[in-house]
Amino acid sequence: MDKRFTLFGFLAQVFMIYGITTGLLNIFCVLFGSAAADYSTIFSLAGAGVSVATSLQFLLAVTIVIILRVIFMTDAVIKDMPLPARITAMFISVFAVIVAFVFVFGWFPADEPLAWIMFVVCFAVSCTISVVISTAAERQENRKLQEALERVKGEQ
Repeated sequence: MDKRFTLFGFLAQVFMIYGITTGLLNIFCVLFGSAAADYSTIFSLAGAGVSVATSLQFLLAVTIVIILRVIFMTDAVIKDMPLPARITAMFISVFAVIVAFVFVFGWFPADEPLAWIMFVVCFAVSCTISVVISTAAERQENRKLQEALERVKGEQ
């Protein structure tokens, strides 16, 4: 878990995730845009890519998600919440943000159960991948710190 917050770290996370998201959106537009153009505002340009409006919506969504990450995954705001509760609260908050964007920006038809099922499945898969990658990165970092500690102890 991150212990501190910096503006440059925040901006780096926003633009890294925004870049990955935008790249994936453009790939989806090329692959599925023509079929989904009438189904979702995300694909309003069909196979031509992502519109400026959609791009800005995703920038806003990513910024909110990173703000939530700062709130829940650093000690900047919450100091005594256990890690599992932080992770759960963050995922619930991110889910709520995306649901709000679905309704406000019409990302997909909110009255279609299949769309919600697909969204929940995609969200669950994304969360699972995120947790696996984060856990692996933390284990690797902990291993490096342990090795460094052992080197320091061995030198003394």
